[in-house]
Amino acid sequence: MMHDRLKLDTPITVSGDDIEKAWAEQAKEVSAVLSVVDLLRGVPAERAAAEVNPTLDIDVFTWLARGWATVEAVRNAMQRSLLALDPPSIIRLDQHSLASTSHLVLNTDAPNIALPELVLALALSANVTSATLGIRDGGIELLALGEASVVARLFYGDLLLKQHVATVEGAARDPFRTHAATTA
Repeated sequence: MMHDRLKLDTPITVSGDDIEKAWAEQAKEVSAVLSVVDLLRGVPAERAAAEVNPTLDIDVFTWLARGWATVEAVRNAMQRSLLALDPPSIIRLDQHSLASTSHLVLNTDAPNIALPELVLALALSANVTSATLGIRDGGIELLALGEASVVARLFYGDLLLKQHVATVEGAARDPFRTHAATTA
């Protein structure tokens, strides 16, 4: 299936420095963190980043499909496809944007101190020039995708820790998209 190859051209990653910034900000609000913030620098922060990074490896197709499923025409076609054995419905979406926010929770242990969770917010937004979807058996298949870009922002509270801009790769380009005529 096409969605098995749908990925960001560069992965979203955080560094130990990004985690240290979040802990430093948290230390301003939580005395338990303030008392150990120096112990959390370096190797512990790198280990924490190594724990967070796999959760940032987003399944682009699944994320886009959740957004597409909120479009009334797509949702209705998905419902109809469960009730009838009709051929797949083809739906074309023109220029659109999607956005969502997820929360990542990092639990940290320090000797003899109970530390609160570090809650990070991952805000994702995408701009898509077009998408052609096949709707079958209550699910979405991506048939073709126009240009698509994703912006990921990782926050601790209001502090922006990381911003990452990437394009989506692995999808056939939309053959139904109208292209501007070129002249020689």
